[in-house]
Amino acid sequence: MPDVLSACRRHTGLITKTERVDGGNVSHVFRVHGQHTTVILKIRGDHYARMPTLATDPSLIDDERRALEVYGRLEPALFPQVLGYHAETHTMILTDVFPDGRSYDEHLAERPATAEEMIRLGRAVRRIHHATQHTDTEFRTHRNRYFQERSFLFCLRATGHHVLAQTCEELAARPHQLVLGDLAPKNVSLAGDDVAVCDLDNVHRGWPPYDIAYFLAHLLIHHLGQSDHLRTLVPALLTAYFDAPPPQHLTPTEALLMAKVAAGVILYRLDETVPYPLPGQTVLPGAFRQRVLGLLDSGAFTVQDLVRAAEAPQRAAS
Repeated sequence: MPDVLSACRRHTGLITKTERVDGGNVSHVFRVHGQHTTVILKIRGDHYARMPTLATDPSLIDDERRALEVYGRLEPALFPQVLGYHAETHTMILTDVFPDGRSYDEHLAERPATAEEMIRLGRAVRRIHHATQHTDTEFRTHRNRYFQERSFLFCLRATGHHVLAQTCEELAARPHQLVLGDLAPKNVSLAGDDVAVCDLDNVHRGWPPYDIAYFLAHLLIHHLGQSDHLRTLVPALLTAYFDAPPPQHLTPTEALLMAKVAAGVILYRLDETVPYPLPGQTVLPGAFRQRVLGLLDSGAFTVQDLVRAAEAPQRAAS
């Protein structure tokens, strides 16, 4: 791909190193180092990068490019800038918004999250939702339901649980605005005092708390066996998002919907529907999974019930 590398060199200067970036399942992602700076090279093929048995449309990278440009205009400090796009090779060149070269997922593999990080993230997501609340999805080449269902397919429908199938229909019926769709730690940087979000492949019009529920599921998984942290981290995240002006108060029906989304994403990750390394002792995810299934079977539960379920495996293991 000489034309793509030549385009990279216009930003990096002489290329000194190229390394694969782990974490993404759909596209092949590389960090290209040069004399002056680094850039991110994202290449989409006709099959998922980490799930090669699954076919995909490589031209969908153009939808992600358009999403990045929309978000970049509204909140330029929080998203990568598109430096170049090559339609014939389905390739994007992006600014590198991870200043330490590491995702938040990589940090969480080594240490717990902090309340300060959760406050920064919660406020940033609320800021993003506020900035995009009147933005349409006309930049998409497919109808919104296509991208919405693509998001639901893995993280809610994959388990086959009837409550989660119902949850998809509830989400589809709610008033919509742009949501990120894949707010996982692997797509976030909280290095220094900044917040950055990448990978907008699953952007669609949906229910805004979906993004917070999606991240919350990962927060619980990464802190299984660390219940003292969860009692601080979860309130910090939720308060930062919901109390940011103007404050947002969920009705009991909405609170249950948020809990069901988080439960679905927890199962999606624990079942490794797509490749996702599970942290901690092997006994803890299994026990947590059974408790989450029990909550879904109960019909009514809260986010706090999910927190208690994440704490319970630690007590059982000890």
